[in-house]
Amino acid sequence: MRSSVAILLIVSFLILVGCGRKQPSTDVNGLSVGVSPVQLTDETFQSEVIESELPVLVDMWAPWCQPCIAMKPTIHELASELSGEVKVAEVNIDENPFIKEKYNIDKYPMLLIFVDGKEAERLVGLQSEKYLNDALQVYMRDQTGAEQ
Repeated sequence: MRSSVAILLIVSFLILVGCGRKQPSTDVNGLSVGVSPVQLTDETFQSEVIESELPVLVDMWAPWCQPCIAMKPTIHELASELSGEVKVAEVNIDENPFIKEKYNIDKYPMLLIFVDGKEAERLVGLQSEKYLNDALQVYMRDQTGAEQ
């Protein structure tokens, strides 16, 4: 009888806490821990974005921009979800004036999608994770020639 109760308690506990269900880890800022966006600079932009074999989502942000800060969890989540299919990167445009000038960044947040080294799409303002994921799926299909 005791073993039946013990088994019942163990099974109930596993059901309650979700046996095998992995909860996403977050840091103190609520950002996903795991795969993080690539941190770009004026010096690394060419090798990380232009020469990338994968489509690249670049988050052009500024530390004083509240909508940019609000986008951080979405950008980090996409980096984790799409790892290996899309490169997700971010660049602080205050610290990288060459990129800011070259791509005429004058609104924030500015999200650029690059495919084969060329700017394919430009998105301005807060974007939902679903909207960005859907936009990136188009370029992922183009890269592979088949629907994902």
